[in-house]
Amino acid sequence: MRHRDPGEVFFAKSSRPAVDSLLPPPFIEPMHALFNLFLDICLFRKGPQDIPASAVLMKLCLLAYGTSGFLVLLLGAPAPVALLQILLDLLLLAGLLYWILLLSRHPGRFEQTLTALTGAGALIALLALPLMHWIVRQGPGGDAVLPSLLMLGLMFWSIAIVAHILRHALDTTIWTGASYALGYTLLSWTLAGWLGPQTG
Repeated sequence: MRHRDPGEVFFAKSSRPAVDSLLPPPFIEPMHALFNLFLDICLFRKGPQDIPASAVLMKLCLLAYGTSGFLVLLLGAPAPVALLQILLDLLLLAGLLYWILLLSRHPGRFEQTLTALTGAGALIALLALPLMHWIVRQGPGGDAVLPSLLMLGLMFWSIAIVAHILRHALDTTIWTGASYALGYTLLSWTLAGWLGPQTG
């Protein structure tokens, strides 16, 4: 009978935990899949119909959208104002979406569509965060032309994403989706601008 070398046994026992510790946590893979899904939506490859119908996922996306949006707004407004602005935006987004889907006789698509809008919106907000920080750091007399142009491009991309999502959710044309997206954006800006001076 062959006797195991003590060093070999010790190596076999101690190496497995080391290897297991290098494996990614079990939640990494689904998070990576969700990131790719929302990225594909931002790149117009997929739509809200590809989002899993899940109340938990919708709540997570709402939280991500609210948190990322709050951080962006916080760079240019006091915390109470930024908080009220992002809460107002969430209420406006959810309320208008439900109303539009109800009028279009697609209320059952609310959960997936809101998840798509907030998930994609969170990604856009994360891209806007360094640009806003760049603009704020320039100050009133600084050269903020480049970051402002990049922010403008990001804004148009965001509107196009909303139009793309609404187009699929409403089974309509891209132009109808764009009109809804522009209407929501302008209304959101108007209310946010009104809220700032009132509480500032």
